[in-house]
Amino acid sequence: MSASTISPETFVYDKRHNIKLDAYLPTSGIKDKSHLPVFVHFHGGGIVAGSRDDTFLPAWITSTLPSKGFLVISADYRLLFPSSADDIITDVHTLFSYIASPSSDLSAVLSSQGFALDTTRIVVSGESGGNYPAKAAATLASVQPRPIAWVDRCGQGGDWLSDHWVKPYNVLPFTPFIIYDKAKALKIEREAFKGGEGQVVVKSANRMVDGKIQDDLGRFNLFIYWLEQGLFVDRILGLPSISAKLATVSHDERLSLIPADKRHILLPITRSTCPIFVVHGTADGMVPFSDSEAIAKEMEEQGLEVEKRWREGDSHAFFNPVTFQPSAGVEKLVDDILSWVGNKVGI
Repeated sequence: MSASTISPETFVYDKRHNIKLDAYLPTSGIKDKSHLPVFVHFHGGGIVAGSRDDTFLPAWITSTLPSKGFLVISADYRLLFPSSADDIITDVHTLFSYIASPSSDLSAVLSSQGFALDTTRIVVSGESGGNYPAKAAATLASVQPRPIAWVDRCGQGGDWLSDHWVKPYNVLPFTPFIIYDKAKALKIEREAFKGGEGQVVVKSANRMVDGKIQDDLGRFNLFIYWLEQGLFVDRILGLPSISAKLATVSHDERLSLIPADKRHILLPITRSTCPIFVVHGTADGMVPFSDSEAIAKEMEEQGLEVEKRWREGDSHAFFNPVTFQPSAGVEKLVDDILSWVGNKVGI
């Protein structure tokens, strides 16, 4: 679970909001320095917390992939509340434009070392909450350059209209590794919009503190609180009380209650969606298995390529929530992901 010790280069890809990315340059396995494959990763944290460089960024992303010739980019993005889902989608557009720009600071550093990235060989990845921006990149034709593959690991965003997100839900039995502070969540909500539009938050790194996971600003308390109160869809759509309204009808009727100008936030699968490698534990109590099932079903119905790994009985993020040890078979899972990604970019 720990992050790599390889030091990345850090760049600001959105100067207005001071949003940064870390670039892990390839260390070996380079076939063509002028056409580097790119792996763009969005961190987890329930869309409300986490950071590009937090403790739980997997070493296979920051170390193994660079050793196979990849340029790896781990990016921050505006965190939900007071920033909106549309803000996150905008950040995805900005990031991909920055990556492709020949005049960026990233491009200059790559060029100084004889490197250039290949915009036709971009893979996008999201873990847990990070799957929301990853899904935006994977599904929206307006995001350019287009990624050619998508890795979704226990990701949010597959079905915002399920009971898990719409109705009050007690997630605490599945989060023994987190100290929940409801008062902190309420304080963040009260203070979010002080001073007009509210403070933009682009990172709140996860750390181990006394054997528990905490984020620097305590923002993950929002994730637990919103689930507890049935507010998550209110916040993702920016529509107060919409969750309560949706909860009164069946799942199949809920989409019709979403205003037309908000439906794009759900990020439906489109014909522009790239192939996916999707993995989820069937016993995930934080982000339901049904989120990934929904993505796979939508893609298969449209004839799109889906590689599924349903991990029977596994929990969120594929580790024991008490011991923090990886679940059985995780090494094989990582090997499968690396092989699939390598095949997609031709290495």
